[in-house]
Amino acid sequence: MWGAAVDSVSADEKHVLYGVRVIVERQEIDNVWQPHRWVIHDLVPLNRVAGDGTPPINDIALTPLRTGDEGLSMLFTADASLDLHHAEAEAYAENLASSDPAIYLVLRKNENSDDYEDVEADENAADRHVAEISLSPYNIQDYEDCGEDQVEKLQLQGPIAEFVEAFVARHFQPEPFKKRRRDKAHVSLRDAGRGDIRRVGKRPLLLRAHRVCGFPRLRLRSAPRRIFGLALPRFQGA
Repeated sequence: MWGAAVDSVSADEKHVLYGVRVIVERQEIDNVWQPHRWVIHDLVPLNRVAGDGTPPINDIALTPLRTGDEGLSMLFTADASLDLHHAEAEAYAENLASSDPAIYLVLRKNENSDDYEDVEADENAADRHVAEISLSPYNIQDYEDCGEDQVEKLQLQGPIAEFVEAFVARHFQPEPFKKRRRDKAHVSLRDAGRGDIRRVGKRPLLLRAHRVCGFPRLRLRSAPRRIFGLALPRFQGA
């Protein structure tokens, strides 16, 4: 069992294991493919102990507690640990800031191994076990993406919520918002005040086209020509 009283470990510890007792109900249903379903009945806070940095192994079998009326339902229990580490304080803060702060519980179907009892041999045995319990929405996202496990959300409230709030306030320091300053454009003095930086020197590009493209340069001769009594300029290629 847990080795310390609830109030003996404060939120100043960098690693805390918060013991909880999960109570799960197996409800029989009229379904050919699924004879029963699993519902989280309650979660009871237990003791807190200081951790050594090693995460707990929450792979715990469900133990029968009692049978309901006419055997239609049955309660199971499992003792697990909520892992609070100062390196994940930001994830806990994200959980508290959400519209529905929660404790995430993962139930997984038992495999054919010696770790769990055979359901067919004992009708009171559970075919599920607690695979994970966490306060971090980031850690639980992998289980949700997998889709093979049953992920349940329990409302985060009571003494557990109060301790998580104190733990976050002690270990999470949000970074202050810094407004990014835009870089000022550097305009060289040579191009300042000019409408088109493609202009070179004082001559327009059109007057210099004969040098670039090989076009003949047209020039005006002084001798005018008269056509129908009008004096017109005469052009000649250079």
